[in-house]
Amino acid sequence: MNAAPDHPQAAEPAASAVNSPTSPPTVLIVDDHQSVTRALAHLFTKNGFIPAAFNTAADALKFVESHSPAAAVIDIHLPDLSGLVLSQRLRQRLGDQVPIIILSGDPSLANLNSLTHVGATHFFSKPVKWSMLLERLKELL
Repeated sequence: MNAAPDHPQAAEPAASAVNSPTSPPTVLIVDDHQSVTRALAHLFTKNGFIPAAFNTAADALKFVESHSPAAAVIDIHLPDLSGLVLSQRLRQRLGDQVPIIILSGDPSLANLNSLTHVGATHFFSKPVKWSMLLERLKELL
């Protein structure tokens, strides 16, 4: 978790609560804009998910060393690593069944063509319609 003053630490779900049979599914959120991670965390909590929100790829990768989220929502542009590279590393770590949704304000053809190569399941262009993101996440899970 990023302890920089402009990015307070994200709240981690309790290790025992992450995808246990009696708990709601955990969704990994990675976006460098804290307003986005807060909004997504609120949206997911309100709709029965446990958010695990981070502002850097490094913090997200550290989290998945000891947790197995049910899905991930990742911004392409992160301060320490491309979201596409993070997606590829998460796919290797979490397997083929975990949905990975990519968010970006840059819907360039190069980014869109890269999605399948890095294991992304779906792409949303920013600004994201939260209701559509939520609906797609529920469909994928």
